[in-house]
Amino acid sequence: MESRLYNRLLFRLLALPIAALTILALVLGYGLQRVEESADAIDRADVVILHGNRLIRFILDEETGLRGFLLTRNPVFLEPLHSADLQIEPEFDTLYSLVHRPDQVARLHRLQADHKQWELTAYHEIDSFPKETAVLDQDLLERKQEMDNLRAQMEEFLNIVIERRAVRSAENTLVTRNARIILVLTAALIAALLAWETRRIFRLLTAAYNQQIKEIEQRGDESYAREQWLNTTIRSIGDAVIACDTAGNIVFMNLVAERLTGWKEEESHGVSLHTVFPIFNEDTRAEVENPVDKVRRLGTVVGLANHTYLVSKEGTEICIDDSGAPIRDSSGKIIGIVLVFRDITERRMSEGALMRAEKLAAAGRLAASMAHEVNNPLEGLTNLVYIARRSDELDEIRHLLSQAESELTRIAHITRQSLGFYRETSLAEHFKPATVVHEVSDFYHPRAAALGVTLLVNTTTEREVLGTAGELRQILSNLIANGLDACSKGDTIRLEASAATDPRDSRRPGVRITIADTGQGILPEHINSVFEPFFTTKKETGTGLGLWVSRELVEKHGGSLRVRSRTITPRCGTVFSLFLPVQGGRPPATELNGHQPENNLA
Repeated sequence: MESRLYNRLLFRLLALPIAALTILALVLGYGLQRVEESADAIDRADVVILHGNRLIRFILDEETGLRGFLLTRNPVFLEPLHSADLQIEPEFDTLYSLVHRPDQVARLHRLQADHKQWELTAYHEIDSFPKETAVLDQDLLERKQEMDNLRAQMEEFLNIVIERRAVRSAENTLVTRNARIILVLTAALIAALLAWETRRIFRLLTAAYNQQIKEIEQRGDESYAREQWLNTTIRSIGDAVIACDTAGNIVFMNLVAERLTGWKEEESHGVSLHTVFPIFNEDTRAEVENPVDKVRRLGTVVGLANHTYLVSKEGTEICIDDSGAPIRDSSGKIIGIVLVFRDITERRMSEGALMRAEKLAAAGRLAASMAHEVNNPLEGLTNLVYIARRSDELDEIRHLLSQAESELTRIAHITRQSLGFYRETSLAEHFKPATVVHEVSDFYHPRAAALGVTLLVNTTTEREVLGTAGELRQILSNLIANGLDACSKGDTIRLEASAATDPRDSRRPGVRITIADTGQGILPEHINSVFEPFFTTKKETGTGLGLWVSRELVEKHGGSLRVRSRTITPRCGTVFSLFLPVQGGRPPATELNGHQPENNLA
């Protein structure tokens, strides 16, 4: 079942009782409101009757007080009259606030007006005492008739209120009964609908639940099959595989990893990878940061640089390259780390043989260049000696011997320069790349001049780097020699050395050396292959190892070698950019490995 449909069913299941309770509350509220309105009307009628009776009693008190005074002429009988007179008006005001029907309000107004007229007449009679008996009897009779009229009006008013109360009471009884019936019927209907709809929704949910259970079981079977297939595949592949948890403890090893590390999977389970997989730098013998630590620190795929070896449990040193990658759950959280590595000892031996072959080739090229450079002054020296032997003039002989001495000095200089160029040490030390640039350029100046190529040098830094000066001489020699092969008469080769930062990490200072020529350039289809071993466009003279060895040596120093080229005139040519860090060492952690060349300048 889709999550949208499942959520909709759950919403309906929760919304139905809420809606039912809301309807019941509305019905109950309406019934209670009607009952309350009827009860309020009855209560209001009772209050009106109460105050109406009190008003009648006060009026009777006034009549009784007036009659007693007129008969006895005793002022004591006026007390009920005065007391009732003070309370009658408030009673009228109360009745006005309770009565809203216009006919009843009009009756109250007439009653109040007649009462005020009666009071005026009564106080006039009190003030006009004494009177004759016949007159007094006549006045008493008239006041009684007026009072009877007031009582009749009040009784009429109250009778109407009582009738309205009876009607309200009957309505209240009917409303209460109807509200009870409606509430019971509504509750029964809602309960039936709720039970029917709930049953239907539960049937749908049950069907969906059963379907999901089947899908989960099916996916579980598929997952188990994939797990077995993947487990068999990983255990059978030719690369070594180690899986770790987030703490760096081993949870899986395949057979190749067991063979290379010397540890069995059973004994390595739960052991830290640092114990099972100790790796070191081939050149410095220093411990290398474990790839699993890099993965945990960077959260991405990482790998080793070149020249890393593994020390197995038996102490055997195995050259390896590897990569580590995080294992993430569906939310992207790292739940494990997988390490893949392989034995490249044979490849490293082959690379070493190739590098030695290239060094021999470089030595051969050096010997050829030196022979060419020495041959010219030797020929001149031979001619001078020949002339001197046949001359009888002592001054001429001395002059010829002086010229011969100059040629011998030139030969000695070329020899020393060549020996200094070739002599190197394998120990890393601090040296100035700018000095090496000048030495190499001085060596190739005669050849460039012979070819008609201008060799320009510009160094703007005296910064030192840690490495091997002889290896830098070999790198520059390869690059300049390639540039001379690509140039023709009138072209230019420009060497520059300047302070710079690593293009891969701006926090690493170093020296950048660029070798730019205006030669024929490298074809676009060849630009990505120039750093591959045995790739060459010089079919007769090239070994195809020069640039590959140069890149290996640069990366050995923790630097980078890049190239860009253009074959379209008028701005054709090639630029090699070489960066050497001050502290040497391997590339920054953001580099995956040192096996992938960087062929394009940024």
